[in-house]
Amino acid sequence: MTQRWTHAAAFAFFNAKGTNPRWSWSARSADGKTVVLTLWQDEFTKGEGKSLTYHAKVREDAAEWIKRPGNRERLENLKWAKEHCDGLFRVVIGIAEDVNARPRAIKECFPQPNLIMKIVELDENTGEFRAISVPSPK
Repeated sequence: MTQRWTHAAAFAFFNAKGTNPRWSWSARSADGKTVVLTLWQDEFTKGEGKSLTYHAKVREDAAEWIKRPGNRERLENLKWAKEHCDGLFRVVIGIAEDVNARPRAIKECFPQPNLIMKIVELDENTGEFRAISVPSPK
């Protein structure tokens, strides 16, 4: 049987911990060297070559969404990655129960050990960002 991951366990795979196991969608390691974000599986697109692109866009309910603790923590972790980790972060893949639902509910999640993303754009007011995959160090 395939392992069922909780967000906390998926973050712990990268030695990171979110602030709250109920609403954290991102995490950071105690030493600050690793940031982990949960990204929706269906929102990746193919980039050039074998790269992947992820574009987290402003939501329809942006005014409320921006205030949520999980989003505020995610934005702080994005800023941290940009300022302290060369824009790099690790990924937990989230699969939505219904990709059209607003808000979405997570059906399952799991760490993606071979995927490292680099922030290429970040709007620090809204949390909208774009990231591309980069090769894993050997």
